[in-house]
Amino acid sequence: MVTVHNQPLIGATIDARYRVDAFVARGGMATVYRATDLRLDRTVALKVMHGSLAEDHEFVARFVREARAAAQLSHPAIVGVFDQGEADGFVYLAMEYVDGQTLRDVLKKRGRLTPLEALSVIEPVLEALNAAHNGGFAHRDIKPENVLISTDGRVKVADFGLARAIVTSETSGLTQGLLIGTVAYLAPEQVERGVADARTDVYSAGIVLYESIVGQTPFTGETPMSVAYQHVHAHVPAPSTIRPEIPAEVDELVLTATKQDPNKRFADASDFASSLRTVRALLPVDSQGATAENRTVILDRTESTVTVGPWTTTPVPPAPGAAAAAVAATTGSATDVLPAAGMQGPPGGPWVATGGGETTVEQLPAPEPEPETAPAGAGNEPPPPPTEPKRRRPRRFRILIAALVLALIGITAGVGAWAYTKSQIVTVPSLVGMTPADAKATLAPNDVSLTVAGEDFSASVPKGAILLTDPAAGTTIKRGETVTARTSAGPQTVALPKVTGLKQAKAEANLRAIGLTAQSSEEFSDSVAAGVVMSSNPKTGAVVEVGSAVSLVVSKGPPPVTVPSVVAMDRASAVAKLQSLGLKVSVRNQLPVVVVGRVYSQNPSPGTVIPKGSTVTITLV
Repeated sequence: MVTVHNQPLIGATIDARYRVDAFVARGGMATVYRATDLRLDRTVALKVMHGSLAEDHEFVARFVREARAAAQLSHPAIVGVFDQGEADGFVYLAMEYVDGQTLRDVLKKRGRLTPLEALSVIEPVLEALNAAHNGGFAHRDIKPENVLISTDGRVKVADFGLARAIVTSETSGLTQGLLIGTVAYLAPEQVERGVADARTDVYSAGIVLYESIVGQTPFTGETPMSVAYQHVHAHVPAPSTIRPEIPAEVDELVLTATKQDPNKRFADASDFASSLRTVRALLPVDSQGATAENRTVILDRTESTVTVGPWTTTPVPPAPGAAAAAVAATTGSATDVLPAAGMQGPPGGPWVATGGGETTVEQLPAPEPEPETAPAGAGNEPPPPPTEPKRRRPRRFRILIAALVLALIGITAGVGAWAYTKSQIVTVPSLVGMTPADAKATLAPNDVSLTVAGEDFSASVPKGAILLTDPAAGTTIKRGETVTARTSAGPQTVALPKVTGLKQAKAEANLRAIGLTAQSSEEFSDSVAAGVVMSSNPKTGAVVEVGSAVSLVVSKGPPPVTVPSVVAMDRASAVAKLQSLGLKVSVRNQLPVVVVGRVYSQNPSPGTVIPKGSTVTITLV
């Protein structure tokens, strides 16, 4: 995996508590990191608002509302919020870290889920939504990216950051405001009026269920607006129109959840979940042993196909006197039945070969009667000489040969199909560091295309070269599929702001906010106060790479002074000597009347090291 060097916080400690360990994801409002809570010694997900938004008070207020809203929700299927704060120029949330993958990741690998698997994933999603609805919140952005599946099979809903308190006044529980959410999953009322309640989340969950079992969302288009238009003006089709094997009960579940009229949908997530459990109980256990309680099967599978169990051939007990055993060989729709050798009675059956839901009954014809011959001596003519009967191969032998030929054809066809299927699978090569043109040439022989989806900053990959791919190198895909790549934008650069004249802590915080680190040293200065930055390298205005270090020279204040001895000196000489070293002088008389005017004593005593500008008191006699 390629490390993207546009995440300057990695390795830093925020608020003297959260050590940033790794980049996780980047969203529209914030970047999520895996971090360590140094105070409680636990791993957390740290959500840090983008620097450009941290300066916007309205966005900060919305970010804080997210923390307060999510912190009120406590449910095993909801990602918990631990802490919220603002420090070192960063606004952040500390949340529960879920080790696993999103439903989107699973769908990318598997293509789609079986109905039973999909229902087992959606059920805890509905349980989480029900807890939120009971607490007065609508999620507003249910999608596969916000459904997390941990490595032990637990399902959790993330990002209640777009949730808003459901108004319980005359708006009948609807939430007024901005159109928030992902267009492929938006309910019609969100598109038309920008409102959302529990039924809106039901609609989005229904779309997620549709996508999980069909392998695609019901509406697609060239622009987000065209997709939104379809949500408002078109009905979600039954999943079985795309996947005929999907049961009618699952169709009805999806269609009810995605009704255009909110009043005709399930009333809330609890109502949806109740109907889901009823439908799930009617579904047979799939061939991989996935049950309603076994959700981890989704994470355990690495193949994109499910192998169905073998066909079985079951004999029907024969009638009295019939053959007691037979061998059935099936190829296509034909069935050959062979009687057992050495058995008496009718050579047929009946016998039943079952496979694929069809039943075929066949019985062999009775043996042909031997031709009769005229008795010898009939009339005056001698009987015709006996003719040797034509030799015929035993019928059983011919049928056995036919069965073996059919079996050989079946094996050959199976091997051919396996070879063809294997030839259609290719492994994604490593494209990192290549130009898009070279990458396309590399993929072309395997009939795989390349599309460039954007670029990210990187200090390790040259500008314009491929930075990362999806699927990643080593992943197997089918011929004809597309690899999505992101290219390098080169190292991210910033202009060094003015830091001279600032206190050291403020200067270092300003540098961290734009992704730079500070290396500070100290020097004495007669003109700059202690703790203030005197100079920087590079200078103010220089363009530097994000992540690079800036050297700061911080003033230690004036250099120290060793107090000289002025005892026995006259007043004028003593004062002049001390002042020449940058010291201040305070004069006192030991007696009411000074007779000699010479220094009798001094404080601090000679040899004492004191800061420049300090005061030395001399006493005259």
